[in-house]
Amino acid sequence: YWGPGSEADTLKALTMVSSHPKTILDIGCGKGLATKVLAENSDAVVTALDNEQSALDRLEGRFKKFGMSDRLITVNASMAELPFSHNSFDLIWAEGSAYIIGVEKALETWKPYLTEQGHLVFSDLVWHTDTPSDEAVQKWREEYPDMQDVERRLDQMKKAGYQICDHFRVSNEAWMNYYGPLDIRLKELESEMANSAAYKDIKHEVEIAMRYAEEFGYHMFILKV
Repeated sequence: YWGPGSEADTLKALTMVSSHPKTILDIGCGKGLATKVLAENSDAVVTALDNEQSALDRLEGRFKKFGMSDRLITVNASMAELPFSHNSFDLIWAEGSAYIIGVEKALETWKPYLTEQGHLVFSDLVWHTDTPSDEAVQKWREEYPDMQDVERRLDQMKKAGYQICDHFRVSNEAWMNYYGPLDIRLKELESEMANSAAYKDIKHEVEIAMRYAEEFGYHMFILKV
């Protein structure tokens, strides 16, 4: 995983979509773990968009292996400038990627590409408490200055013209799918990389994520236009 997520959470969110999409756009798909769940649990053709070609190549290989190549289109492009016609997708999906261009900008930028009554599903890192620890605040102020609580995000979605279908806190399994292996890898590399700035930065993030896991985490939002 390139970020917190799980097949169970992806499937849970998909079941909250009130229609049966025929066209899905997976923005910031990475290696396509969610993309595969979407394809397997719908009749849609899934367009997977990312700006990392190696990830798209691996995704194509995975779909070919499972005999699903006819259900996948890969596109190497920026999520800020989608290379599609308006009203092209019944469902836009973005797990852990909207923050890259900013949630409010994503809500505005992606909306025209949805068909009438189309859905937008995305996950975002949010605060789960009004009184977070100073150490956690300092870390995320540096890494994600626009981080908000759930209510603030919901207000932004309503102002952007979306209906809120549902939302839920992403599972601990999804959190550990990312931070668990990362923690193990850090321990493996400690002897040779302990003094590097990159190592120290990632180690600090993992420590914060483990220590204050109840104060923040990913949240899934299911919206409709």
